[in-house]
Amino acid sequence: MAVIGKIREKSGLVMIIIGVGMLGFLFQDGAQSLLGSGPDNSLGEIGGVEVTAQEFDQRLQLAVSRWENQNGTSANADVRASFKDQVWDEFIREYMLESQFLELGLAVSSEELFDMVQGNDPHPQVKQSFTDPATGSFNPTQVLQFLKSLESMPAENKNQWLLFEKGIEKERVASKYSTLLSKGLFATSNMIKRAYTDQKEQRNIKFVVKRYNAVNDSTVKVSDDELKAYYNEHKGEYKQGASREIEYVKFEVTPSEEDIAEAKKWIDETAVEFKATDDDSSFVVYNSEAPLDQKYYGVNELPFGVDSAFFHQEVGSISDVYEQNGSFMVTKLSSTKMIPDSVKARHILLKTTQTFADTLLEAKLDSVKSVIENGGDFAAIATDMSEDVGSAIEGGDLGWFKEGVMVPSFNDACFDGKPGDIVIVQSQFGFHLIEILKQADKTKKVRLATVTRKNVPSNETFDAVFANASMFYTNNGSTETFTKTTEGDEYAKYIAAEVKVGDKNIPGMTDVRELVRWSFKNEKGTVSAPMQFANTFVVAHLAEIREEGTATMDQVEIQVELGAKKKKKAEMFIEEMNGAASLEALATTVGGSVESATGVNFEALSIAGMGQEMRVNGMISTLQKDQMSIPIEGQSGVYVVKVEEVVPAPETTDYTVFKNQLTQQYSAATGQLLEALKDKMGVVDERYKFY
Repeated sequence: MAVIGKIREKSGLVMIIIGVGMLGFLFQDGAQSLLGSGPDNSLGEIGGVEVTAQEFDQRLQLAVSRWENQNGTSANADVRASFKDQVWDEFIREYMLESQFLELGLAVSSEELFDMVQGNDPHPQVKQSFTDPATGSFNPTQVLQFLKSLESMPAENKNQWLLFEKGIEKERVASKYSTLLSKGLFATSNMIKRAYTDQKEQRNIKFVVKRYNAVNDSTVKVSDDELKAYYNEHKGEYKQGASREIEYVKFEVTPSEEDIAEAKKWIDETAVEFKATDDDSSFVVYNSEAPLDQKYYGVNELPFGVDSAFFHQEVGSISDVYEQNGSFMVTKLSSTKMIPDSVKARHILLKTTQTFADTLLEAKLDSVKSVIENGGDFAAIATDMSEDVGSAIEGGDLGWFKEGVMVPSFNDACFDGKPGDIVIVQSQFGFHLIEILKQADKTKKVRLATVTRKNVPSNETFDAVFANASMFYTNNGSTETFTKTTEGDEYAKYIAAEVKVGDKNIPGMTDVRELVRWSFKNEKGTVSAPMQFANTFVVAHLAEIREEGTATMDQVEIQVELGAKKKKKAEMFIEEMNGAASLEALATTVGGSVESATGVNFEALSIAGMGQEMRVNGMISTLQKDQMSIPIEGQSGVYVVKVEEVVPAPETTDYTVFKNQLTQQYSAATGQLLEALKDKMGVVDERYKFY
């Protein structure tokens, strides 16, 4: 059964690997499930294949369940959110990549799978599971014995093994696909030599430029037809992902004067009872809205808000009521103690796992304690058996630490004991065998008990703010009224642009998933009813919808206008600069000067005096010495360039560096395959409808 335990552990690992990480080069670039109850139960499409909410949720819950079993704790909201993405990637792999596997005929034969499990080349995880821990050797006979015994094992064990086999089979197919891609891209000798020339051949140039800012945009007129033509020619530049623009008004719920007065009255009355009680700790636990603080403070360590003079009061003294961070507080000097400022200690930790064996841990440490008290080497034993890895390598030594740094039971044992004491304590981490090595000088410290009453809005205050938000919604339920009302000073309008479908937060607010989901379920111009997020009500207006694909002309109106005007300037400048006999004559014509740049090569990202002008650089690489270019439309202006000198690339026979560069570029290109497949086959992600 020990082996099947390893296989169970490995099978879970393999399935995670094949689901989200096995094709890592392709993927470079807490709540209950919310299943649809209506007819629209589609969660999205991958390559034309529908993914339903039920099948997605089933796989999600299985992944979360495995994680919880492996970690011994419930998955929080962040863990669940991570698995939602992992499971979605797993669907993409299956529906999209595995179709490529089939099309290419990639598979694992029964003979190959046999070899991976019990042949001459077993899978690394098979080796690990059937390796003798005493000798460190792989035992193939043990594999055969295990496989023969599967039929007599419980069905769960057999299923775990089949899951494991399925995992390593999928991993092998993916490995073949990866190899096929990587081997299909390689640099030829001609490509390597061209890369060398592009980087090493240089040109010294002179040029004249007439920049677009020489003519004010306001003087350039473009017609509707010219705008449309420019938009159609440049549609590829306006690709966008799905996003929304949300305008919203916040109605924050803050304590009213009546709420604050009620809190002050309560703390004043409670302070009288607090002073009279003999059980400060229980009183704080039952009455305070902040946790009990059991730390002892020195005179220079008192919490903010407590006057240093309070340190010298008698035990039982109580402070005046004070206000801090939106709360009323009253503090009592609960007790005093002479304790060291810091302690040096070492320990041996045996972690608890909530199994039957845990009951033996304390007895085991008690035996170790006896060995140490009779001359055993604490450091050597700690290094060998302590499960606190960080301190074990130091012989269990924790160094010096202040009071309150360690968990309470550990802290109390170290600060209440004396040097030389060896004690056993239990904490949430397990059982500790502690030896107190040294203590600093003891000084007086005080324990403070504080009752806190937060100034929070009452139900009546919430109701009043909600009524205000509801009235705003009733009166401003359209784009026209919402816009007009928020133009004045009475309401502050906030704008969240480029809100993505998976966002949880927007500028100015966190944990607003429901607002984001609302924005992707409604039409442009919709105004929401009040939504509550913590102590804030929000009324939102869906100002803009940007669907995945190409932005509409209206959505990129400003970019199109600026681009069309720049294009018109370029046409004007090109006509003006055509036919110049020399750069000097051209400079006189356009009112500029002849500029120069040296060491220009084809691979350069920028050119001195020009910046990033890829079109100009491309033209320069084609010119010979003393050759002058035609006017070139660039990013910042129109250029005419003349090559003054061509400096050839030095002769060489060693192209290793350039071969490696191209190999790395091609390797990185394989990482873009998944995105290319998504573009080709199509992925529609509508998880926002349910999550």
